[in-house]
Amino acid sequence: MKPTAVAALCAALSGLTAGTAHARPDVHRVVNVDQTDVLNIRETPSPTSAIVATLSPNARMVEVLETRHGWGRVVVRGGEGWVSLAYLAAMDRTPIPGQGAPGGFRCAGTEPFWGLDIGTDGTGRYHDMMSLGEERAIAVSESRTASGRFQPFVYRFGGEAGGVAVVTEGMCSDGMSDRQYGWRAYVDAEDGEGVRFVEGCCWTPPQE
Repeated sequence: MKPTAVAALCAALSGLTAGTAHARPDVHRVVNVDQTDVLNIRETPSPTSAIVATLSPNARMVEVLETRHGWGRVVVRGGEGWVSLAYLAAMDRTPIPGQGAPGGFRCAGTEPFWGLDIGTDGTGRYHDMMSLGEERAIAVSESRTASGRFQPFVYRFGGEAGGVAVVTEGMCSDGMSDRQYGWRAYVDAEDGEGVRFVEGCCWTPPQE
């Protein structure tokens, strides 16, 4: 393992005690919503609050980052809001086929800007300033969890870019908004443009 990958792992492990004011960011599926209807995501945890987005009646992998009086805070593409927990049922994160850690994460950071997607099937994409935003196709060759713990998760990936990613639980700010995510990421990546080490936040996009 390269020195920067070791540093990433150490940093992730040190983050296990951070951000514990919120519940673990578990995932859920939408229930009790008619197939002809949608589940409203509201600006605040109130049934009279403005609707900011919706979820389909078949949505899965809806990540709840915080609960308050029967409502759960969720992040969706383009924003965040609150959903009544009466319409969500907890589900398990499924490991990448044949591996030890789950996929389904979307990670990103600023200064420099970068992004990493790890799909539930282990395929994904990576980009950053050194690639000028051009996405590199990747595939996770090995993933596992910390011994005796639910997380952090460690991913080794290769393809058009290679490296190691560590994803650990902990409230995380993107540095550009008031939004808080439930996971931190540390990525040691390499491609034809060079080697770089970046850090940022992750979330689980709902699957519609």
